[in-house]
Amino acid sequence: MIRTGARRAIYVTMVMAHKDLLDFWKAKMLVVSFTLFPIVMMIIFGYMFPSITSTNPYAGKFPSQYGRLPIGIVDEDGSRISEGIADQFAQLSSTTGLFSVRSFASLEVAKDKMTEGKLKGVLVIPQGFSGALSSNRQATLILIADDTNPQLASSIIGQVSSLIRIISEGVAASRISDIAAGADPEALLEPISLEREPFVKGSATTFQFLAPGFMALTVTMGTLSGLAASISREREQGTLDGIMSSPVPRYAVIASKLLAQTARGMLQSFIILAISMLFFGVRVYGNPLLMVLTMFLAVLSFSGIGIIITSIAGEQETAMTSLMLITMPMTFLSNVVFPIEQLPWFLQAIGKSLPLYYSADALRKIIVLNAQMHHIAPDLIVLVLYSLATLSAAIPIFVRSVSR
Repeated sequence: MIRTGARRAIYVTMVMAHKDLLDFWKAKMLVVSFTLFPIVMMIIFGYMFPSITSTNPYAGKFPSQYGRLPIGIVDEDGSRISEGIADQFAQLSSTTGLFSVRSFASLEVAKDKMTEGKLKGVLVIPQGFSGALSSNRQATLILIADDTNPQLASSIIGQVSSLIRIISEGVAASRISDIAAGADPEALLEPISLEREPFVKGSATTFQFLAPGFMALTVTMGTLSGLAASISREREQGTLDGIMSSPVPRYAVIASKLLAQTARGMLQSFIILAISMLFFGVRVYGNPLLMVLTMFLAVLSFSGIGIIITSIAGEQETAMTSLMLITMPMTFLSNVVFPIEQLPWFLQAIGKSLPLYYSADALRKIIVLNAQMHHIAPDLIVLVLYSLATLSAAIPIFVRSVSR
């Protein structure tokens, strides 16, 4: 039999656990966040890693998680042969659903579109291509893939290679009857080869893609969690009431929180960048001042969101759980760790509505592609609009919440 003291300890334990569960149930915002978090995460991961179809390039089946990626094609040769190759590539791309092909008059224009994020690769038919084929020599095509995302670039290279192989085998079959002494066997068996050329020399590394995303993510997580912890802690300790009852202006209180979180978030981001450069070979090709501007706008865009959620939530646990419901899915939807192109269209739309997508995109273009202000202007405009909208809403919500 259980002794009286042990029974009492068990009874007290059950009563206290029941009380904690009741307190949890009464915090409706906490319950909603707690329930939605695993549902949202499983939906995201379910769509992020879809099943791959069987492979049969000649039947139009390719193992791809992406569809109709924008690809540019530049015909520098300008011959009937090169035009025919370009047409075949565009037709195969459309038939297989792998790429959406656009023609450009010059490589410079196509590369500029890639820097803006409107193209994921450029296929170049260089001068002398038709001359090489006509003289039974192997002709080479050049592919420039978007180096901001090595995982996506690797997939593009494989898919373009498959399409070029089909075209090349068709050319080879038509030449079998032209075999003659002195002909190059390699040119007869594989008349067209594909050669990759990096957008920026030495930039195609996985960590070159991850480092800017981690910097943007650090700013996001640091700003949101720091604001939630700071405001909720001071509210629970009662120090916030004392501050708000003093003659200090309301906007000064918010400005002090923003300034502290800005300093913390940017310091952590530069630590990540320094480690990436020292130990993982990451190189910064762009303007450091543009990096600082982008991170500053990222902090502002998330600060308003953090203040709004913390003001509504009240308790620190509720605030942190609610912020986790936002930050964790945002990490996987905003092109930080995984290419957003592998998500279905509706999740891509959600990801592109979040400020983390634009801060990571701008940082990646600056660091990897040496983007200038006009290349990242759309990203910065979105961050400015987010900052204005969220901070305009956050200030009155914060004042009302602490005035209750």
